[in-house]
Amino acid sequence: MKKTILRIVIGLSLMAGSVWATDVVNQDGKKYVIKVQGEGNLSISEHTVGPNGTLYGLCGYSFCSFEIPGDKINADKGDRITIRNGKLVK
Repeated sequence: MKKTILRIVIGLSLMAGSVWATDVVNQDGKKYVIKVQGEGNLSISEHTVGPNGTLYGLCGYSFCSFEIPGDKINADKGDRITIRNGKLVK
């Protein structure tokens, strides 16, 4: 019983981390490669979001910068970014 409760607590704590991370919703009919850079972090990660797709939990830092070809935006942890007509909007 204790192991089951421990597994539930660990699972919930892992899910809580993704709840407070930036999500990106693509409302366009084409895929995008999104470059994400966390606050003060020299490394840049790349993520692909498909047409009308959503990516969850891309930035767990206090803030991050997001870039697609032709546009760039900064967002705080917990923000939701939308790709609409080739532009990033909050």
